[in-house]
Amino acid sequence: MSDGNWVPAKLDCSDGVTVLEPQAYCAYQVDFGIARPAVPFRGAAITVNRKPHPANAQREHTYWHMVTEGEPEITRTTPILDRLERIPWARPVLEHVGASGVKAWENVRGSDRHFCVWHDRVNYLVVVKQTVDTFLLKTTYCPTPQRRMKLHTEYAEAKRRGRTF
Repeated sequence: MSDGNWVPAKLDCSDGVTVLEPQAYCAYQVDFGIARPAVPFRGAAITVNRKPHPANAQREHTYWHMVTEGEPEITRTTPILDRLERIPWARPVLEHVGASGVKAWENVRGSDRHFCVWHDRVNYLVVVKQTVDTFLLKTTYCPTPQRRMKLHTEYAEAKRRGRTF
């Protein structure tokens, strides 16, 4: 563990994506599986989409969206190494909103209301979408330097408007 003893170690990626992906899915199941209570968030619960992903019917939609990128969804066929190795970070970052280094703010994207939870010290972003009665874990990733600059700007604007927490 690192950073205040609550950010877990990354998964070992030395054997490559083929070996790492099943380990990452297992870690995801431990943190977001049916047997684990949902993460509380702003008075409701964070849920995951357990339906099969269109690009990989063997994996839950939320998980596959967390470890891949691309549009349309069907093109998300190859997991990304740095996303896989950081899967154990998602739940702890959500559980530590308000901790030192963890910035959280509302972000409207089109007609959807999202919340960004960014641990800027380890550069890890978790995106949660508000639904009618809950929140849906959408994706996680390590922002590029250019995206980091945009996130700092978004956060500052949200803070100015009173949309941080």
